[in-house]
Order: sequence, then C-alpha cells, then structure tokens
Amino acid sequence: MLNSLLSQYTRSLILVAVLLLIVILEVLEVRAAIYPGLLPFFEWARSSSWLGLIGTTYGSIYATVEAVHLLSMAVIGGTVLATDLRLLGVVFRDLPSETLTKGTHKVFSAALISAIATGIFCAAGVGDKVYYMEVFWIKMLALVAGSLFVFLVKQPLLNSMPHDEINPWTIRLLAVTSLLIWFTVAATGRWIGFS
Repeated sequence: MLNSLLSQYTRSLILVAVLLLIVILEVLEVRAAIYPGLLPFFEWARSSSWLGLIGTTYGSIYATVEAVHLLSMAVIGGTVLATDLRLLGVVFRDLPSETLTKGTHKVFSAALISAIATGIFCAAGVGDKVYYMEVFWIKMLALVAGSLFVFLVKQPLLNSMPHDEINPWTIRLLAVTSLLIWFTVAATGRWIGFS
C-alpha cells in the first residue's frame, strides 16, 4: 500500500516536502539570517554587472525588455486561464481538455523561460530597489511555487491518464489551485509597479 502510494505520487510528495521545508525554514527565521547577505549581490547586479549597467544606462533597452517581460507574463496568464477554465468546464467545452492542456503547456513553458530571462534583466536594472520590496520576494516565492506546481503536480497528473478517468473534484481542485497561485504571481508583479 505504502509503496503504491509513494510510486504514484512521488512528484506530489516531493512538492509537499519542499513546501514544508520552506515553511520550516521560515519559522526558524533562516531567511532573515540569509537576507542581509543578499544585499551586496543586488547592489552588484545594479551597479557592476553588465545587465545592470545596460538597464540603467539605456532606458530604451530596459523598456523594451520590460515590455517583453510583461508580454511573457500575459502569455502565461492566457495559457493558465485557458487551461484551468477549460478544466473547470467554463470555456472551450467543444475541445478535448487533453488537446488544450498539451498545446498550452508548450506555450506556457516558452513564456515562462522568457519571463524569467527578462525578469532577471529587469531586476538587475533596479536591484537596489527591489531588494527592499517585500512584494518582490512574495512574487518570487509564488513564481517558484507556481512553477513547481505546474511541472511536478499539474502536468504529470494531467498527462498520466485521460482526463475523464481522473476524479472531477481532483481536476477542479487542480484548476482552482493553479488559478490562485498564478493570480498571486500576477498581482504581486503588478504591485511591484506601484511600489
């Protein structure tokens, strides 16, 4: 029984273990001990790295990369909405959910890579500013949680069997969880613009 459970849900259990580790590290205030040591890196990224120098010297390059970052995030949002709302039976009911989830996952993966690459450039350009923003750190945690959720839980489950063989409540829970995580990423990212 235990071996069957472990073999079926290995990735899910790994994700739960990682999330528990994050909670334990937060309770033990490990982040608070590491956090001050990150300031020199963010200052270096802003003033000494070539990413920071390009971002601060050439405003048009920074604005262009930031626009690509925002477009990448919009594509991520679109793929998440299309996939999760289809799983909830709200949109694209005439299209098999397996077809939609496989197609959008490829686009999601490309957009995520683009968003991370451009996000690193954008953060380097204002490294000394984002270091002090609590909302930036919340976005990074939500982004990591969302990425882990997609690649370790959502996609493996959706690819494991035909969707009509998966418990409908499991699919609904999966879709709602995904929507909540990625809404958090989008909302905190937008809040960075207000800070």
